[in-house]
Amino acid sequence: MRKYLLIACFLCTLGLMAQARHESLLYPSVDQYGDSITLSGLVTIPTDQPAKGIILIPHYTILSNNEAPSIKPTYEVSLFSEDYVLLVPDYIGYGVTGDRPHPYLAGEITAINGIDMVLAAQTMLDTMNLHIPLDSIYIMGYSQGGFSALWTMRVIEEAYADRIHVKGCFVGDGPYDVAVTYDETMAGKRISMPALIPLMVVGTDVAYDLQLDRTEFFTPATEKLYQRYLENKKYSVMQVYIHTLNHNLKHWLKPAGMDKNNPEVARFYEGLKRSSIVVDTICPSWTPKAPLYVFHSTQDEVVTIRCAEHLQRCFRDLPNVTFDIAPYGNHLQGSRLFNKKMREKL
Repeated sequence: MRKYLLIACFLCTLGLMAQARHESLLYPSVDQYGDSITLSGLVTIPTDQPAKGIILIPHYTILSNNEAPSIKPTYEVSLFSEDYVLLVPDYIGYGVTGDRPHPYLAGEITAINGIDMVLAAQTMLDTMNLHIPLDSIYIMGYSQGGFSALWTMRVIEEAYADRIHVKGCFVGDGPYDVAVTYDETMAGKRISMPALIPLMVVGTDVAYDLQLDRTEFFTPATEKLYQRYLENKKYSVMQVYIHTLNHNLKHWLKPAGMDKNNPEVARFYEGLKRSSIVVDTICPSWTPKAPLYVFHSTQDEVVTIRCAEHLQRCFRDLPNVTFDIAPYGNHLQGSRLFNKKMREKL
């Protein structure tokens, strides 16, 4: 068995709930290049009653390192920490690896990092005499977190089924087909969150070492956005959104960056397909074995409904997969309803 370096310390963070013990965890994993890396995450443990099980919660998109779960607990922590042990990993590029670029939407490595946290946390819990078996794990996430949760379920069932048993997976409004998200944005000529452009270009480049020439993609406005608000990771999602109210795609992307005949864009697009768990008409060789609940709002302006539709086409005949697709409002409204439904289900 791999030996894990565990460093746990109490977090003195604004908003922590008295009903749960909050600890940070440093643990070894690998990065997208296969090199050894130390990652961080948040572990919460109920204090008023025995834990019902474990929930692994990959987090939604963040921009500031101060939004990393090990520094600032995510919204889900306030909803579930009274009843469950929660494991909320910092993605590569946040927390203890905040000096590194984030491989945005690199599904497989994000899944491996989350699984390594599960294994490390089990060792930590055992040393605390909190023996919670790995056959009582749920995975849950919304938006980027939903995308990462589904990837994690896949990697566990394909490669870790002898060590971890997923009791259920709950995903909401995730970009399971990252490539179609790009296609829909290009077709609509507008982008609801302009920061997604440099996140996707730089993140995909970093994820697969594509060595893209971002001058083929970025307008001066996007280059300024990246250097001023994203590269230093000092600004939150809301702060960046306030400074990027122009949603016209041509303001942020050069014509060459919207042309899939451009060799640079073609390589970028292949990277998006590598990140996708489904790609248009291509279904994954994997089909879920554990119960899977897929939530998506048809009115989501950030993650196209086609992502859920492509997933539905692949999994529609599986009795263990439930789709909840309806006009549930915009991306933020969908998040609130998703978490409310999760609170009722768990």
